[in-house]
Amino acid sequence: MTKEKTSFPAALLKTSLGLIAIAVFFLLLCGFDWGFRKEPCQEAAQMLANSSQGMTEPLVGPIITLCPEGAIGHLAKGFQLERKRDVSQAIEEYQKAANLDSTMEQVHGSLGLLHLEQGSDVSAAAELTKALNDSRDPRYHRGLAKILNKEGETALLIYHAEEAVKENPNDLEVINWLADAYVRNGDLDKAAIEYEKVIARDSNNEHARCGLGSIHEKSGRIDDAIREYNAAALANPSDKSIHKQLADLYRQKGDKLLAEKEMELAGINPREADIASLMQKGNELLLARNYDKAVETYEIVVKMQPNRLDAMEKLGDAHMAAGRDDDAIKAYSQVIILNPSIPSLHYTLGILFERKGLLDKAEAEYKMSLQYDSKNGDPRRRLADIYTLRGNFTQSISEYNELIKLRGDNPILHFRLARLYDKNKDSRKAIDEYLEAVRLSPDNLEIRKELAALYARKGLHAEAERQYQEILRLDRNDQGIRNALLSNYVKQKKYDGLIALLKEAVDINPNDSNSHYKLGIVYDFKKEYELAAAEYQKAIDLNPDHAKSLNALGKLKIKTGELKKAKTLLEAARMADPNFTEPRELLSNIREEPNATKQRKSSRKVKVPKRKSTPKKK
Repeated sequence: MTKEKTSFPAALLKTSLGLIAIAVFFLLLCGFDWGFRKEPCQEAAQMLANSSQGMTEPLVGPIITLCPEGAIGHLAKGFQLERKRDVSQAIEEYQKAANLDSTMEQVHGSLGLLHLEQGSDVSAAAELTKALNDSRDPRYHRGLAKILNKEGETALLIYHAEEAVKENPNDLEVINWLADAYVRNGDLDKAAIEYEKVIARDSNNEHARCGLGSIHEKSGRIDDAIREYNAAALANPSDKSIHKQLADLYRQKGDKLLAEKEMELAGINPREADIASLMQKGNELLLARNYDKAVETYEIVVKMQPNRLDAMEKLGDAHMAAGRDDDAIKAYSQVIILNPSIPSLHYTLGILFERKGLLDKAEAEYKMSLQYDSKNGDPRRRLADIYTLRGNFTQSISEYNELIKLRGDNPILHFRLARLYDKNKDSRKAIDEYLEAVRLSPDNLEIRKELAALYARKGLHAEAERQYQEILRLDRNDQGIRNALLSNYVKQKKYDGLIALLKEAVDINPNDSNSHYKLGIVYDFKKEYELAAAEYQKAIDLNPDHAKSLNALGKLKIKTGELKKAKTLLEAARMADPNFTEPRELLSNIREEPNATKQRKSSRKVKVPKRKSTPKKK
């Protein structure tokens, strides 16, 4: 049988298909997936999601290979570095991961735990809180509980400690934190239960023994408290604080010998302990304002230890608080003899001498206080006050200048210095200090008022006006300043400003008859009689007995020739204020004027004799 000849195109096609098949085989062999394989970082994320333990050592290599610069890759790098104890680099990698993907709870949790390890509690708390948004990992609860325990928190600590203990009931440290929180919260029974849980697992746990002992003591069970503290002392014999607590308990029980023995173990001299106890008692009495008993207690200490400075000083404090200044001076002076370099005592002695009017002695003590503490402003200020009282303004100014070197940002110091310059007749420097005080405290009305008054006294009316306006901007109801500004406008003959100010006063208090009267006077002066009459009338409507308004409107009616109305108004003014003389004078003038007019008219008349009538001719 003869073979058929294959055509050339068919042979070429067959060869091409064979080559394509070989190429596909090699591409598949090299890992080419034709676009059907997952994106590498997604694949890495899926690997982590499938892990019940989160990031683990076996996952680190594949994840870094798949996604080296993605969030999950940085998480894997951080995990790897953390295992190598390269904490700073681990934190850096975790932070990169968090910046790329803020939703990864393991990143925030790992960051939080590392920050906690390094003592950065604020950063740790922030990261652990974020981690717990999507996780119940007990490590994160434990970390937050540790931070909250340091801060002495209660409610939040109880929550996080309970959550941590659920997963790890043998974490005795967390149980102790939980018990401590219950104590702070006043739940002593719950606290006792938690401490007992710890002791059941570790009978030598010093913290739990002391905590339970403290609860017994608070509940008045002294023997039970002693038992727990003794157990703690057996667990840690070198802890002096436990022996000190035992000494206090034995003292409460009345067992002096055992108390002294425990004091010695605590490294405390029994006599010193008695003194310390008396000092504490004296301080408590002083705080309770039981000054006589406090004095008695401090005096006992001074007898036991004559050169004990703190007891002598406290004795002075008690005498001073009780108002026995002479006794206080005596006690403080004894301290100063033994130690003259206590600036606070020199200052206190200065105050006491100043109270008694012994200014020379007060001055000496304030100077001594400054000698040992030149930056204390109180004695320097009191020195300045003494110099001011004596009229020695130059020395007082010097002291305030020293104060300003220390506290140049204090407006009150500049204010007081300005007053001193003013008293010393140095107006230029006074103005400078007032201006500095205003700059530092622009809303201080008292400073601005004194500056305005100084400007007014010096005839600087424009500057005074600016200060008055600022004061009224801050307090538009200050009538004294309004009157001062009115006076200022009058002196400067600024009638437009005067009218504007008076109109504002009327707007502020439209029912004030005096404001309408004052505005009427200005209109009257400017010969705007209709406006003046209207304001006078408003004042009278508000107060029918407003004598000045009645008088002013009466005078205005005289000017306009309405004498009958003028007379009525002036009569009303005279009745409203019998001591007001002007209405009487004006009324007198009105009565005299018609008589004088009649006399003038009669003197001008010429009598013409009547002509005799002649009879008509018939």
